[in-house]
Amino acid sequence: MDLVGAALGAGDVAQAEALLRARLLKAPGNVDALADLAGLAAGQGRAADASAMLHRALSIAPAAHGLRLRLAQMHRQQGHFASALTQLELLPNELRLTFDVMAEEAGLLGQLGRREDEIALYEDLLRKQPRRVRLWINLANALNYCGRAAQSVAALRRAIKIQPSAGEPWWSLANLKSVRFSNSDVSAMQRTLRRTKANEDAIYLHFALGNAFESRADFQRSFDHYAAGNALRAQDLALNQQHIGGFVDTAIAAFTDELFARLGQSGCKSEAPIFVVGLQRSGSTLLEQILSSHPEIEGASELLAMQQVWAGIEEKAAAAYRSPLEQLAALEPRTIRALGEEYLERTKPLRPLGRRLFVDKLPANWLNTGLIRLALPNAKIIDARRHPMACGFSNFKQLYAVGVTYAYSLEAIGCFYRDYLRFMRHIDAVQPGAVHHVIHDRLLDDPEGEIRRMLDYVGVPFDPACLEFHKNPRAVATPSAAQVRRPLNGDGRDTWRDFEPWLDPLEVALDWALNEWNR
Repeated sequence: MDLVGAALGAGDVAQAEALLRARLLKAPGNVDALADLAGLAAGQGRAADASAMLHRALSIAPAAHGLRLRLAQMHRQQGHFASALTQLELLPNELRLTFDVMAEEAGLLGQLGRREDEIALYEDLLRKQPRRVRLWINLANALNYCGRAAQSVAALRRAIKIQPSAGEPWWSLANLKSVRFSNSDVSAMQRTLRRTKANEDAIYLHFALGNAFESRADFQRSFDHYAAGNALRAQDLALNQQHIGGFVDTAIAAFTDELFARLGQSGCKSEAPIFVVGLQRSGSTLLEQILSSHPEIEGASELLAMQQVWAGIEEKAAAAYRSPLEQLAALEPRTIRALGEEYLERTKPLRPLGRRLFVDKLPANWLNTGLIRLALPNAKIIDARRHPMACGFSNFKQLYAVGVTYAYSLEAIGCFYRDYLRFMRHIDAVQPGAVHHVIHDRLLDDPEGEIRRMLDYVGVPFDPACLEFHKNPRAVATPSAAQVRRPLNGDGRDTWRDFEPWLDPLEVALDWALNEWNR
């Protein structure tokens, strides 16, 4: 074992890094040392440093294809999907056309919104390996995002036929929001649930059965399955993953009148971004679909760019032994402006239409509202808000692929809604008029009036296409994809009332928010 290996074996990462840097001083072209340093940086969460090391190594050894693959994966993890795809395209054909690299490329095409290219690549892969259940599920999702619902269902049925014990294809069928399960489907899911020993499959099956029994108006059995699935998923979550109150307390203390007076006009002056924020299942996809039906506005879906900007602040804060909010408050005006410019640079590859305005509809950006107001003071922020019981139960019966860790307990959902509401109220107090609130019930009752008010806030003229958003052919990559392809309706407005006998924990946790949510 060499000295670097010995240092790592002893847990002394700093010594290992020092030894590797010493090697580079002696031999700046040492590709192995650069690759090892990249691995150390990545392990410490220093993604930018890791990428820089790999770029440097590849400038010396462009035929080091393994390093190029690592760089592509690093870019993908950082949310630089176009850069990741570029790295894959630089690989020689014999490597690029291998199964795993093609699957990686298909995923990147989807992230970049190139859905038809993604579908074509998945279909090519499945011709080579037709029994890959994961690929059938990925294909089904891409087809659904493009509005090809029947083909999506067929792909998921194929996955179930290949692997009847898998729970995910059943849940994916339920998540299309347009499939009604037959009696034989329900029996098959129940048999599979009884036999499965895998928690993950059981979770998927409970949520799918919850959907099946809800459609049959068997609300007791439906709720029991939703509750069982949520309980299994919550086992993997720490308490601090389900509650946000501590962060909201510190954010309210940090984003003061004084802070905005000092830094509020320091940010990038671009008027291009429109952020649609709020809790999941509050109608944010609907608002994006309405806005993106306007000829001046592009829908960019759920972008991670502002979260990545925040992650950079966290990284620098850790190095300076500060909290992220302390780090943000200590920044110079030029650095605040650079944060806004970084956001725009990160989103550029995800706006292929190049329209003047674009929608970033990541609901969790409500947590970044203060940062947005500093970094992009001319950006528009639209808060999609729905009745807390309707929103809360809709989250409880939705199984998310990643994140949304508050959604697996009625009590946690109620607390989360309350914290969201008090933070948005604080932003209204310190930045009056900066955020436009769209109450979902009001949109259902007066579509044209609410849409006109929203477009006035954005600063574009009314366009009738916004009332016919369901005819917009753009791909929609959220669980609401099928719903926004139908005219506006109130079908889901009061479905929570069917489950009201079991929702006391949600109501109690909401407390004052239950009566003050729309004020």
